[in-house]
Amino acid sequence: MTQKIHGLLITGLAAILIAGPVAAQVPSPPEGLVWMALNAINGDAFDRDDPTNRPPLVTEVPEGMLRPVDVSRDGRADWIVDFRVAGLSAFCGTGGCAQILYVSGGDTGFVRAFDNQALEFEVAERGGEARVEAMVHRLNCRPEQPECLYAWAWDPTLGRLVERPASNGLTRLQGGGFDPTDATRADTPDSLPNELSQVWFGGRLTCRDESDDGFVALRPEFRSVPDINGDGQRDWIGIPPVCEAETMGSPSFELWVTTGNGELELAYTSASNRYPSIDIRTTPATVLVNPSCDYDEPCPDERLRWDGPGGRFSLVGS
Repeated sequence: MTQKIHGLLITGLAAILIAGPVAAQVPSPPEGLVWMALNAINGDAFDRDDPTNRPPLVTEVPEGMLRPVDVSRDGRADWIVDFRVAGLSAFCGTGGCAQILYVSGGDTGFVRAFDNQALEFEVAERGGEARVEAMVHRLNCRPEQPECLYAWAWDPTLGRLVERPASNGLTRLQGGGFDPTDATRADTPDSLPNELSQVWFGGRLTCRDESDDGFVALRPEFRSVPDINGDGQRDWIGIPPVCEAETMGSPSFELWVTTGNGELELAYTSASNRYPSIDIRTTPATVLVNPSCDYDEPCPDERLRWDGPGGRFSLVGS
């Protein structure tokens, strides 16, 4: 990030974690996280064919791999598991190293709120709340953006991270956003609202898999996005499946919005070879439509306008 913040947020924990009159102490990580870290480190060097050919067993977690932060503001420590500190190549790639954020969930233990690769990852006080921010692979942003940053804050009602403007002013959620975890991708029927679950089951597409002269079954994909129709509830982007032999990428997208009775309704289907983005600079967020073009030459956006009485979106130009 432009100015890398080395000290992670522990504000608020100090007063809670003081034992009597002594100064605040850094909390000890949960045993489960310690086991997880040691298991990853020792498992990285394990060779099933030659189990004795390995370095000495690691019994202590490297300093800084498990770090307490205060994201949920519920009086309990939240935890970052930083695989970059462990130096494990299996957990790193062109998008950085794996970072996992566990947010305390009261009596339910911890919620895995972030679990993805990041080039940089921090929790910092911003806008009167704890912000989680990640610099991720630039393919997740527009090509003209040298730093691909995404930011979130914890929503205790939803039990998940929700999108916020990044520290560099970035408010565009390219393609609908960057998934903090595999759970937020909502790509299974159990993780979808009833209306989208039905579409998932009915939207199967069988395509020829030329790599092995067989067939592969594809399903629609869905992404939860910030409110785009002004009712204060999160909405959805749907991506129908496509056979690669016919076209590359996604040929269209759908917008599903909540209605007055809390149900979801299909409100827009794009033309072919169009890609969605959500701009959270305003409330409700603005839907941007981008045509397909070369990655290094971004095409101008078109903007969608919500017609409340009609319950539909319409294009209004750039």
